[in-house]
Amino acid sequence: MKKLNLSFFLFLWLSPKIVLPVHAGVGDSINKTELIKSFQELIAIRSITGAEKPAGIYLLNKSKELGFVTKTFYDKDSFINFSASLYPLESKKKNIVFLCHFDVVPANDSAKWKYPPFAGTLANDTIWGRGALDMKGVGILELYALREYLAEAKVKELPYNFTILFVSDEEKGGDHGAKFITEKYLDVINPLLVLGEGGAGFRDVLPSKPDSLLFMISVAEKRSLWLKLTVKQHAAGHGAMGSHNSANAMLIRALDKIENHKPSIRFEKTTKKMFKRIGKLNGGFKGFILRNVNAFYLRPFRRKILEQQAGLLTEVTNSTTITSIYNPQAPPNVIPDEAAAYLDCRLVPKMKTEKFIRHLKRRILNSRINVEIVDESAKAKASATDSLFAAVCKGLTKTYPGALQVPILFPATTDNSFFRAKNINAYGVLPIIMTEDLIKTVHGVDECIPVSAVLRGANAYKNIITEIINCK
Repeated sequence: MKKLNLSFFLFLWLSPKIVLPVHAGVGDSINKTELIKSFQELIAIRSITGAEKPAGIYLLNKSKELGFVTKTFYDKDSFINFSASLYPLESKKKNIVFLCHFDVVPANDSAKWKYPPFAGTLANDTIWGRGALDMKGVGILELYALREYLAEAKVKELPYNFTILFVSDEEKGGDHGAKFITEKYLDVINPLLVLGEGGAGFRDVLPSKPDSLLFMISVAEKRSLWLKLTVKQHAAGHGAMGSHNSANAMLIRALDKIENHKPSIRFEKTTKKMFKRIGKLNGGFKGFILRNVNAFYLRPFRRKILEQQAGLLTEVTNSTTITSIYNPQAPPNVIPDEAAAYLDCRLVPKMKTEKFIRHLKRRILNSRINVEIVDESAKAKASATDSLFAAVCKGLTKTYPGALQVPILFPATTDNSFFRAKNINAYGVLPIIMTEDLIKTVHGVDECIPVSAVLRGANAYKNIITEIINCK
């Protein structure tokens, strides 16, 4: 046997494992039959961004039917945003806001689905359809959880108002949804805390404790930056007269440099705390490695350590994904004079847009390629983990006994950023147990959610509300 070096011991324990679904019972008072029926009805409403208003109207009518106080905020004819609250917003009570977008991405590959993406099919103890996880269906869980407090709110003055804020347009940036609300109606909503889209519960995260359930609650997130790369270059027009300097050839070389670049590792306050917390929860030698992965004596090994699990490396690096490449329409034998590509970039919080683009241009090293900003999300500081964060954690533990929690940097971008940019604490948490198979269905084929996750998730929201009330 060859002599084993130190790096072998550092990396062996981080090898990927298979994640299995978890099914658990539910012991709550929420009307399960009504909950599942409403969930199915909502999923069956086609609500692709830009045409999501019918789903919003359904949710608005359901909120009124259940007894909530509602207020509607329109932004243009095709978009609707509204609130469903225990108390009128005019009461000016400090507000705990559950944030839910009801628009979804398209399901253009519907022929590949087991069940139609806009049917809300219940089969094999699972509800199938676009929006089951992201994030339309979650609004139903929140409505039925908060409904349990309507009667109490009528006879007792609770310490906070509780509101579900339903918004449009999240999948295309939130301009007509959360951004519109924070710019026009933030004082009306009066949020003390926002609970929105973000992390969920996972097993097999802690190397030494693979059976432990760990809820990753986002307190910050990467910024989205969408870029368009364009190159215009006249070359021989006929396909038989190939040119190394055609627009396509130059763009392909640039994209190759982008794709093969290893991003720098950048630890920040949130990710330092995250790794220390995960290391502490794990314990032992492996926990020591995680707690100190950014220490100088482990820096020669940290990339290899983090590469063993893609989620870890993503937390501390900027990412650049090529999402589309196109040319003006022409016959196959015509060499185009113009080529373009779109990049979806996700930046760690302190990375400046100008600096990132400057580094990108240096990597490309071609002045003929123009880099244009298509859109970018709001810049925001991380949310503090205060007594309300502790209450959220208690609510999760009450629902999932023995569950652990860790604040994280969310690798995607959500509507939470608009509230954080206004110095409102926002935690991203989906209180269900996610599996690798479920994650793959988000924005993909066969998006679905187990019935057990629907029921237990609603109960988790109810317990979170109870703990927030009790922490006052």
